[in-house]
Amino acid sequence: MPPQPRRKQGAMSSSSKTARAGDKKAQTQPVTSQPTPTPRMTATTAAQPKKKQSATTVLLVFPILAVLAGLSLTTFLYRRVLDPLYGGVPTQRHLDKIIWAASITGGLAPSLPGWLSLLVSGILLCAMPNTSYWVALYTGRWGDPVYGPLVTHIVVLFPVMYFGVSLIRKMVLYIEASSEQQSMMRYTVLPACASSISGFQAIWAEVPYLADYIYSDDHLMLAMGSFAVITWAITSPHRAESTAGSETKPQKMSSFLQQLVLPAILLPLLPTIMPLLRSPVLPQPLTSPYTNPESTIRILSSVPSVTGMIVVGESLPPPDWQPGMPEQFPYLVRYLRASHSLLGGVWWGAKISSRSQIMVPQVDQAGRPLGDTIYTAFNLQEAVRLVDKKDRDITEEKDNALIIGLGAGTAATALARQKVQTTIVEIDPAVYNASRQFFGLPDPGEGRVFLEDARSFVMKRRRQIQSGESIEKFDYVIHDCFSGGGVPAHLYSLEFWEDLKVLMNPDGVVAVNFAGLLGSLPSKATLYTLQKSFGQCRAFHDGEEPLTTDSKEFINMVYFCSPSTKPLEFRKPRESDFLGSHLRAHVFETLADREVDFKLIRGESEEDGEKYVLKDQNNKLNAWQADGALDHWKVMRSILPEPFWATY
Repeated sequence: MPPQPRRKQGAMSSSSKTARAGDKKAQTQPVTSQPTPTPRMTATTAAQPKKKQSATTVLLVFPILAVLAGLSLTTFLYRRVLDPLYGGVPTQRHLDKIIWAASITGGLAPSLPGWLSLLVSGILLCAMPNTSYWVALYTGRWGDPVYGPLVTHIVVLFPVMYFGVSLIRKMVLYIEASSEQQSMMRYTVLPACASSISGFQAIWAEVPYLADYIYSDDHLMLAMGSFAVITWAITSPHRAESTAGSETKPQKMSSFLQQLVLPAILLPLLPTIMPLLRSPVLPQPLTSPYTNPESTIRILSSVPSVTGMIVVGESLPPPDWQPGMPEQFPYLVRYLRASHSLLGGVWWGAKISSRSQIMVPQVDQAGRPLGDTIYTAFNLQEAVRLVDKKDRDITEEKDNALIIGLGAGTAATALARQKVQTTIVEIDPAVYNASRQFFGLPDPGEGRVFLEDARSFVMKRRRQIQSGESIEKFDYVIHDCFSGGGVPAHLYSLEFWEDLKVLMNPDGVVAVNFAGLLGSLPSKATLYTLQKSFGQCRAFHDGEEPLTTDSKEFINMVYFCSPSTKPLEFRKPRESDFLGSHLRAHVFETLADREVDFKLIRGESEEDGEKYVLKDQNNKLNAWQADGALDHWKVMRSILPEPFWATY
């Protein structure tokens, strides 16, 4: 084997030197060994992103719930704003459909970025006190209580709902994106938006600050809109900073203008802009009378309350008008209004007349004379006093009455003037106060006024009587709860009438007002239920023409019923019954001509009336009277023109 050439000792390669140096360094330095991963360490490392994900989810739940609650409250306030112009039934008819449509569209359709959706929602909310009023006013001129509210919902409410739900969608998608597992959250949360927005309406009605109108509806809308705009503005610098590194120079300039300059201009202007966005309606409560610029309407009182906007107004004639001249609308009427329904009214000024020159006219609290009622139906209710008392345990001048549903107090005032001891049950304090101040209702006396729901009043009285307490029973009951095209169904059920009979003298008589169409489901239900409870009833209408099977007009009828088996007859009226009123005399003297043949209500066929009897467990009256409420809206617009309904 040939000898190998010997290397010189100093001719070591650089790589060898480096390796040896590395070896020396490795020998002189302590070796740090890398720990072997354990199952516990692996779980801890994996938990860190999960904790971050969980925190993100929890933090975003609160704004999602806040936006959802805000949308529900907005819908509640919007309904109350629309109520004076359209009434409850027309407003509610297609409202849920619009909420569902907006929720589906906001959850599925393309939308603006989340923060921009918040800004747009805030701006729309701030505009809503004006847009809801003016759009409803314009659509009301179409004379259609179905399509008018529908178009108003689409123009005013739909955009707010759409941008609000799209904002919720953005937050839900962010939560899904931060999740390591496939999430179906969007398919469960977004459909729940519509049902939650509608479902919370009953809850808002029970909140004291909202139920008592501590803050006006337009103030609350402006507050929510301002909060959304301010939230967008104060978070703009943070958003601009987080996106600064990923933008081009032109994009940075645009972002700078949008996210820094615009908020800096907008925030200082908000205190100045907000008062200008208030609703154009009158201050509530109204502190002094208001006369509109055309001098055709004077508003004496306007206050939101339990049953809606309670307004007392007067129609004013032109300066050159004289009695007997043509009228564009009924002049010299003082009316009481609850939302889009007239509760009553009287004539005043030159339209006051009396059968006797020495008769002192009725006056309000300010001493202004008042004339007859504008509604014949109220005098018709007073005919309960004309029931023949022969063989009945009712003594004149010792008789008493229960009024359920006060209205303008026409019937209650007449009974009081006839020395009938009267007890009043009225759910709305504002209605009672208006009747006392503006319509001459005398003080019924201590313990004679109950401002509560009639059902609870009747149930409490029934329990007291059945427990043996000595409580007076009523000879007459006048039951008139009609408002806004319908009646509260729970005050027309069989169970309610059975409880009411316990409060009545066995020979007593109840007068029940009904407004609607002959032969309609509500008219049949009212008749069959009253007959089943009381046994015998008679009905009279307030029209001047006899009723026929072809009658399609909206009419008022008063049912007179008694639990007694004695004949239900009416005596001839006396001059003292008229209280100096021409209208009252006319109604009483023509009472026999006003009787309604029950065949006009039931029809010629002998169908089973039991299916129409209203019971608490299956009371369909609210659904049945929906169409009647639409007809009632048209009737109200025919009695008084638009300016009377637009001024409150």
